[in-house]
Amino acid sequence: MESVWEAARGHGRVWSWIVAHPPVLPAFQDRVPFNVAVVELDEGVRMIGNLLDIANEDIRVDLPVEVTFEDVEEGVSLPQWKPAR
Repeated sequence: MESVWEAARGHGRVWSWIVAHPPVLPAFQDRVPFNVAVVELDEGVRMIGNLLDIANEDIRVDLPVEVTFEDVEEGVSLPQWKPAR
């Protein structure tokens, strides 16, 4: 199967999520508890990332979100999500 890159608007809705608690890998110790969400983009593709700028207890299915990017090292950025404005 061949893969292709497609442009996306970066908007979607929370499809599902979890909140991770200890024990976690050492690299994530300072982040717990943290959420991991499955976001369904308006284009129908699902992506995984963290929800930022929202308390874990306020996350809900169908929450409208938009993409933001977290620079983790030179040349590497991860998609993350925040509530849509």
